[in-house]
Amino acid sequence: MAKREDHYYRLAKRESFRSRAAYKLQEIDRKFRVIGETDNVLEFGASPGGWTQYVLSVTSGTVLSVDVSPMAPLEHVHFLKGDVMSPELPKKIESMMGSLGLKEFDCIISDAMVHTSGDRSRDHSSSYLLDTRIMEISLYLLKKGGNTVIKQFQGDLTKGFVDTWGKYFSSTRVTTPAASRKHSSEIYVVFSGKL
Repeated sequence: MAKREDHYYRLAKRESFRSRAAYKLQEIDRKFRVIGETDNVLEFGASPGGWTQYVLSVTSGTVLSVDVSPMAPLEHVHFLKGDVMSPELPKKIESMMGSLGLKEFDCIISDAMVHTSGDRSRDHSSSYLLDTRIMEISLYLLKKGGNTVIKQFQGDLTKGFVDTWGKYFSSTRVTTPAASRKHSSEIYVVFSGKL
Protein backbone atom coordinates (compact mmCIF):
# COMPACT_ATOMS: atom_id res chain seq x y z
CA MET A 1 0.00 0.00 0.00
CA ALA A 2 1.39 3.37 -1.06
CA LYS A 3 2.08 5.94 1.60
CA ARG A 4 -0.48 8.69 1.80
CA GLU A 5 2.18 11.33 2.30
CA ASP A 6 4.06 10.87 -0.97
CA HIS A 7 5.80 13.46 -3.16
CA TYR A 8 2.60 14.85 -4.68
CA TYR A 9 0.85 14.96 -1.32
CA ARG A 10 3.70 17.05 0.14
CA LEU A 11 3.83 19.22 -2.98
CA ALA A 12 0.10 19.91 -2.75
CA LYS A 13 0.49 20.97 0.87
CA ARG A 14 3.41 23.24 -0.02
CA GLU A 15 1.61 24.84 -2.97
CA SER A 16 -1.74 25.10 -1.12
CA PHE A 17 -3.68 22.73 -3.36
CA ARG A 18 -6.51 20.94 -1.57
CA SER A 19 -5.47 17.59 -3.00
CA ARG A 20 -2.67 15.90 -4.92
CA ALA A 21 -5.18 15.31 -7.73
CA ALA A 22 -4.49 18.86 -8.95
CA TYR A 23 -1.25 17.62 -10.48
CA LYS A 24 -3.09 14.97 -12.50
CA LEU A 25 -5.22 17.60 -14.21
CA GLN A 26 -2.24 19.92 -14.58
CA GLU A 27 -0.31 17.23 -16.48
CA ILE A 28 -3.32 16.30 -18.63
CA ASP A 29 -3.97 19.95 -19.50
CA ARG A 30 -0.34 20.65 -20.36
CA LYS A 31 -0.19 17.58 -22.60
CA PHE A 32 -3.52 17.90 -24.35
CA ARG A 33 -4.55 21.57 -23.87
CA VAL A 34 -8.08 20.78 -22.76
CA ILE A 35 -8.89 24.03 -20.91
CA GLY A 36 -8.73 27.38 -22.72
CA GLU A 37 -7.99 30.73 -21.10
CA THR A 38 -11.61 31.86 -21.18
CA ASP A 39 -13.36 28.47 -21.08
CA ASN A 40 -16.52 27.91 -19.10
CA VAL A 41 -15.94 24.66 -17.24
CA LEU A 42 -18.27 22.08 -15.71
CA GLU A 43 -16.59 19.80 -13.19
CA PHE A 44 -17.92 16.56 -11.72
CA GLY A 45 -16.45 15.00 -8.57
CA ALA A 46 -15.13 18.35 -7.43
CA SER A 47 -14.68 17.88 -3.68
CA PRO A 48 -12.32 18.67 -1.97
CA GLY A 49 -11.38 21.10 -4.74
CA GLY A 50 -7.88 20.30 -6.02
CA TRP A 51 -8.98 20.14 -9.65
CA THR A 52 -11.14 23.22 -9.12
CA GLN A 53 -8.16 25.22 -7.90
CA TYR A 54 -6.16 24.22 -10.97
CA VAL A 55 -9.06 25.18 -13.27
CA LEU A 56 -9.22 28.61 -11.62
CA SER A 57 -5.51 29.09 -12.30
CA VAL A 58 -5.89 28.63 -16.08
CA THR A 59 -9.29 30.09 -17.06
CA SER A 60 -11.14 33.32 -16.42
CA GLY A 61 -14.41 31.67 -17.48
CA THR A 62 -17.28 30.50 -15.31
CA VAL A 63 -16.63 27.36 -13.23
CA LEU A 64 -19.50 25.17 -12.08
CA SER A 65 -18.45 22.35 -9.77
CA VAL A 66 -20.66 19.40 -8.85
CA ASP A 67 -20.23 16.77 -6.15
CA VAL A 68 -22.37 14.55 -3.97
CA SER A 69 -20.18 15.65 -1.03
CA PRO A 70 -19.98 19.24 0.19
CA MET A 71 -16.98 21.37 -0.77
CA ALA A 72 -15.53 24.33 1.10
CA PRO A 73 -16.20 27.49 -0.94
CA LEU A 74 -13.71 28.79 -3.47
CA GLU A 75 -13.94 32.33 -4.80
CA HIS A 76 -15.41 32.55 -8.34
CA VAL A 77 -16.69 28.94 -8.19
CA HIS A 78 -20.36 28.01 -8.30
CA PHE A 79 -20.96 24.77 -6.42
CA LEU A 80 -23.88 22.40 -6.83
CA LYS A 81 -24.37 19.52 -4.42
CA GLY A 82 -25.84 16.59 -6.32
CA ASP A 83 -25.53 12.93 -7.26
CA VAL A 84 -24.47 12.22 -10.84
CA MET A 85 -26.80 9.22 -10.96
CA SER A 86 -29.85 11.26 -9.91
CA PRO A 87 -32.33 11.86 -12.76
CA GLU A 88 -32.83 15.36 -11.39
CA LEU A 89 -29.20 16.47 -11.68
CA PRO A 90 -29.26 17.64 -15.33
CA LYS A 91 -32.24 19.89 -14.59
CA LYS A 92 -30.44 21.34 -11.58
CA ILE A 93 -27.34 22.01 -13.68
CA GLU A 94 -29.41 23.66 -16.41
CA SER A 95 -31.19 25.81 -13.85
CA MET A 96 -27.88 27.04 -12.48
CA MET A 97 -26.57 27.59 -16.02
CA GLY A 98 -29.59 29.77 -16.68
CA SER A 99 -28.90 31.89 -13.62
CA LEU A 100 -25.27 32.26 -14.76
CA GLY A 101 -26.19 33.12 -18.34
CA LEU A 102 -24.61 29.97 -19.78
CA LYS A 103 -25.96 27.94 -22.68
CA GLU A 104 -23.08 25.46 -23.05
CA PHE A 105 -19.71 24.56 -21.57
CA ASP A 106 -16.39 24.71 -23.38
CA CYS A 107 -14.90 21.96 -21.25
CA ILE A 108 -16.32 19.27 -18.99
CA ILE A 109 -14.04 17.37 -16.62
CA SER A 110 -14.64 14.58 -14.14
CA ASP A 111 -12.54 13.18 -11.33
CA ALA A 112 -15.68 11.55 -9.91
CA MET A 113 -15.33 8.01 -8.63
CA VAL A 114 -17.41 5.42 -6.86
CA HIS A 115 -16.56 4.29 -3.34
CA THR A 116 -14.16 1.42 -3.90
CA SER A 117 -14.97 -2.07 -2.64
CA GLY A 118 -11.55 -3.62 -3.11
CA ASP A 119 -12.93 -5.86 -5.85
CA ARG A 120 -11.30 -4.52 -9.04
CA SER A 121 -13.91 -5.99 -11.37
CA ARG A 122 -16.80 -4.55 -9.37
CA ASP A 123 -15.11 -1.17 -9.00
CA HIS A 124 -14.42 -1.06 -12.74
CA SER A 125 -18.04 -1.88 -13.58
CA SER A 126 -19.30 0.77 -11.15
CA SER A 127 -16.97 3.42 -12.56
CA TYR A 128 -18.06 2.47 -16.10
CA LEU A 129 -21.70 3.10 -15.18
CA LEU A 130 -20.86 6.39 -13.48
CA ASP A 131 -18.77 7.54 -16.45
CA THR A 132 -21.47 6.55 -18.92
CA ARG A 133 -23.91 8.80 -17.06
CA ILE A 134 -21.41 11.66 -17.04
CA MET A 135 -20.84 11.31 -20.78
CA GLU A 136 -24.59 11.38 -21.42
CA ILE A 137 -24.82 14.66 -19.54
CA SER A 138 -21.63 15.98 -21.13
CA LEU A 139 -22.73 15.47 -24.73
CA TYR A 140 -25.89 17.42 -23.99
CA LEU A 141 -24.13 20.37 -22.30
CA LEU A 142 -20.80 20.53 -24.17
CA LYS A 143 -20.42 22.93 -27.09
CA LYS A 144 -19.22 21.88 -30.53
CA GLY A 145 -15.43 21.72 -30.47
CA GLY A 146 -15.42 21.29 -26.68
CA ASN A 147 -13.32 18.85 -24.65
CA THR A 148 -14.10 16.28 -21.97
CA VAL A 149 -11.75 14.59 -19.49
CA ILE A 150 -13.03 11.67 -17.44
CA LYS A 151 -11.51 9.27 -14.90
CA GLN A 152 -12.15 5.54 -14.99
CA PHE A 153 -10.88 2.43 -13.27
CA GLN A 154 -9.50 0.50 -16.24
CA GLY A 155 -10.95 -2.90 -17.11
CA ASP A 156 -12.56 -5.01 -19.81
CA LEU A 157 -15.29 -2.43 -20.48
CA THR A 158 -12.84 0.43 -21.07
CA LYS A 159 -12.23 -0.15 -24.79
CA GLY A 160 -15.95 -0.26 -25.48
CA PHE A 161 -16.44 2.92 -23.45
CA VAL A 162 -13.73 4.75 -25.38
CA ASP A 163 -15.01 3.52 -28.75
CA THR A 164 -18.66 4.35 -27.96
CA TRP A 165 -18.07 7.93 -26.85
CA GLY A 166 -15.05 8.62 -29.05
CA LYS A 167 -17.35 8.66 -32.08
CA TYR A 168 -18.64 12.04 -30.94
CA PHE A 169 -15.19 13.67 -30.84
CA SER A 170 -12.40 14.37 -33.31
CA SER A 171 -9.78 12.61 -31.16
CA THR A 172 -9.51 10.42 -28.08
CA ARG A 173 -6.50 9.72 -25.88
CA VAL A 174 -6.05 7.57 -22.78
CA THR A 175 -3.44 8.64 -20.23
CA THR A 176 -2.18 7.89 -16.74
CA PRO A 177 -0.65 10.97 -15.08
CA ALA A 178 2.52 10.65 -13.02
CA ALA A 179 0.58 11.74 -9.91
CA SER A 180 -1.68 8.67 -10.10
CA ARG A 181 -0.77 6.16 -7.40
CA LYS A 182 1.32 3.28 -8.72
CA HIS A 183 -1.05 0.55 -7.51
CA SER A 184 -4.14 2.24 -8.91
CA SER A 185 -5.93 1.10 -12.08
CA GLU A 186 -7.18 4.63 -12.75
CA ILE A 187 -6.84 6.12 -16.20
CA TYR A 188 -8.08 9.37 -17.72
CA VAL A 189 -9.83 9.46 -21.07
CA VAL A 190 -9.41 12.73 -22.98
CA PHE A 191 -12.08 13.39 -25.61
CA SER A 192 -11.11 16.40 -27.73
CA GLY A 193 -13.13 18.42 -30.22
CA LYS A 194 -16.80 17.50 -29.95
CA LEU A 195 -18.15 16.97 -33.44
